[in-house]
Amino acid sequence: MDKVSLVFIKKDCMGCHACEVACKQEHRLGVGPRLVRVIEDSPDYIPQYCHHCAKPPCREACPEKAISRNAQGIVLIDNDLCIGCQACLEACPFGAMQFDDKREIAVKCDLCIERLAENKQTACMSVCPTGCIQVGGRKNIAAVFEVD
Repeated sequence: MDKVSLVFIKKDCMGCHACEVACKQEHRLGVGPRLVRVIEDSPDYIPQYCHHCAKPPCREACPEKAISRNAQGIVLIDNDLCIGCQACLEACPFGAMQFDDKREIAVKCDLCIERLAENKQTACMSVCPTGCIQVGGRKNIAAVFEVD
């Protein structure tokens, strides 16, 4: 099974923040947590999102073993096991882990795993007007963007 990746082509981002809005709607997030963030660093826009690390520091930091990595390489949080200690937030080098104050648990991008299971695009990819967000199998992503 091919590992799934998210590729964000920074030079094509126009800073519309549609990806942020779509993600918040898809995951029913209130004020606060943003699982994908676009930071303006004039004249560029810099995406911040979960990189679904091969050896996730957030997983190592979690005392409850609530964070796992599935066969597709997607790093997931088990909401039933998360105790809200926020150790994973401190461990993430990308600032991708967020805290949901309402539910008192850590949250992060799950690459819209339910949408992927239905062969749909992720919420962020589906609304990106420039196509700078691509999600899919690593082999397909490499071919689309001619990356190794």
